[in-house]
Amino acid sequence: MRWWKDRNLLAALGVALALRTLPLAVWGQEWACVRDECTYIKLAKRIDLGQGMTTSAGWLWAPGYPYLLALHRQLTGFAEAIKGTQAVASLVIILLLYHLTRRATALWSTDARLQRRAGRIAAWLYAVSLPQAFFSMSMWSEVIYSMLLLVALLALHRAAPPRDPGVPEEERLSPGARSLRHDLGLAAAVGAMVGGCVLFRGVATYMLPIFVVALLWRRLVLGRAWAQAAVAVVAAVLVVAPYSVHISRKFDATIITDRTLGQMMWLGDNDFPPITFDYGDGTLSRRAWNRVTRPGRANCAPRSDAMERDQCETQAGVAWIKAHPVDFMERMPLRVAQLVTPHSLLTRNLRWGRWRGLPQWVDELIVLAGAAGSMLVMWVGALGLAARGRRALGVVVSGILLYHVAAISLLAGLSRYRIPLEPLLMVYAAQVLASPRLALAVLPRRPWRLGVAVLALGLLVPLVLWFLPAGWPGWRTW
Repeated sequence: MRWWKDRNLLAALGVALALRTLPLAVWGQEWACVRDECTYIKLAKRIDLGQGMTTSAGWLWAPGYPYLLALHRQLTGFAEAIKGTQAVASLVIILLLYHLTRRATALWSTDARLQRRAGRIAAWLYAVSLPQAFFSMSMWSEVIYSMLLLVALLALHRAAPPRDPGVPEEERLSPGARSLRHDLGLAAAVGAMVGGCVLFRGVATYMLPIFVVALLWRRLVLGRAWAQAAVAVVAAVLVVAPYSVHISRKFDATIITDRTLGQMMWLGDNDFPPITFDYGDGTLSRRAWNRVTRPGRANCAPRSDAMERDQCETQAGVAWIKAHPVDFMERMPLRVAQLVTPHSLLTRNLRWGRWRGLPQWVDELIVLAGAAGSMLVMWVGALGLAARGRRALGVVVSGILLYHVAAISLLAGLSRYRIPLEPLLMVYAAQVLASPRLALAVLPRRPWRLGVAVLALGLLVPLVLWFLPAGWPGWRTW
């Protein structure tokens, strides 16, 4: 069945569009920018005025989102017009999840109905996710980053065709039966999308090796696989290099896309606890910020010199880690708990009363539904990945998740960083929800998978629950 003939999928697309546009129509004119949103708008205005990418408050951010905002400002007069583009991107993400989940399910089941059911569930998980809907209505890069990441995953899955019987015949053909140009084109798409991720978020800078490993997974003897890996690397470099050369010359420093490591180390590797901005778990006012940061080391360079600040703060962060190795290790679970807290900036905005006119009980239902949905995706998705993560797709999804968790555990956490990772887990949560018995039947037969599942849930459940109460007034963290 073609996707446009699947009424269930079309219904999910309609619900997703309504959730992402109706709030804009009702409250959009009342919403002022918050923190990073304001900085993005300021950077976009400077780009529109011909100044190019600039620093802000000592940070040099990745350029993708500011330039995209600037483009919308040039075309419409308002950077906020990107919210419409993000609503469309959300629909694209739903289609990508639908197709990717069907293909992932086909790796272990030949049942076409089960594959379609899993694809539909993945589509609905994203369509009705309130945190995901909120970010499409806000000015952060999460939605665009998610879309690029999913395109890269779908291209990777097709570039490294599995040979399982449940996979469609055109994807099971031996490497020699497939066009070399076709396979290299898919590899180029993988590299280009990863390069796009790097341009949109600095954390993606070192993610390319994960995709290279996935392209070579169980294909080390194939010369075509090595050619694909090389093409992917070249494509990623070609996407990132022009900006990297330009910005390096502009600031007379070696820059890939951003320089934020030092500032992140100041936030996370300092005498005060790692800072976040989530409701109930962080500093939401200037007064609270000053109170928390006062015991810590002062910034070692002025905001106006972002390159010097990044360099000296990185050195100071490394020095702090060497001087406080035990504190550094003990903070790792805290940072990851901040990342996987089921609440997001949606909770904070509701608590701040930005959605005027909603009864209090509706606010509470939205907060509860958002947290419950995220917990479902994280826990069931992790279980599904442990049980049914296979081939190149399973390798790359596992690698991406572990890579992001490792980066956060070394620096500072924030629930916003979790948002682009949830769609990856939706692919595997949907497989479990489509048929729990069949999806999990492999665990007793594969002790190593069972061990991974127990370990993942044993770590993830308490980390997710750590800051769960923080979303409700008067509750303290566990």
